[in-house]
Amino acid sequence: MKPRPASRRRPGRPASAKRTPTPPPPRHEREPGGLLLVEDHQAIRELIRETLGARLGLRILEAGDMLEALALARRHRPRLAIVDIGLPGANGIELIRRVRRESPETRTLVFSSMRNHQVVRGVMQAGANGFVEKSEPLGTLRQAAQAVLTGRSWFSESFHRQLAESLAQPTGENALITLTPREREVLLLVAQSHSSKEVSARLGVSLKTAENHRNNLMRKLGLHDTAALVRMAIRHRIVDPELA
Repeated sequence: MKPRPASRRRPGRPASAKRTPTPPPPRHEREPGGLLLVEDHQAIRELIRETLGARLGLRILEAGDMLEALALARRHRPRLAIVDIGLPGANGIELIRRVRRESPETRTLVFSSMRNHQVVRGVMQAGANGFVEKSEPLGTLRQAAQAVLTGRSWFSESFHRQLAESLAQPTGENALITLTPREREVLLLVAQSHSSKEVSARLGVSLKTAENHRNNLMRKLGLHDTAALVRMAIRHRIVDPELA
């Protein structure tokens, strides 16, 4: 009988060694859903987290600005986004529009101290599912969040009343509140008779970007020429009439 050949083993690896399975990604990295909280004040985020975290049974994702919020929305597809209107460098109304494009399944609830005719109209046009003023008790925010999560909307009677009043007025006069800080800079420069090329140089952006800011500004304010923009800037004391 011929002797059995010795079993071949890969060099440097014991025969008893087993391949270690690759660990799965952390739970928070692979699970969709959750609550996206977009607020630039840390103290307010902490209060909302303590109020809603355990009650809603959702993990909390936090963002302090638009770019961070959009990145989280794309990655995690949250069930609900609670958004402040006054964000640094942007406004929450534009964020709601973009979240709805990036994550259509995400429902949105505005939590803000800003509520005038232009804001309530913008909130509705952006497709938000609810609005709670920061002057309300946190219990009201919890009720609104629960309602929105179940597919309902949550708007107070005072919100609907102000919306009806705003729809009865012409657009443009109250739109200044929704402008971003950069759009306000462009408004000031254009009202001072600076050309798009000069705006580009002063802000350190390309000519195309300066023209885009100018066009967005005119669209938001419902204006069609520079003269009308200058008149609005003077009327709201954004620019000195002697410098316009």
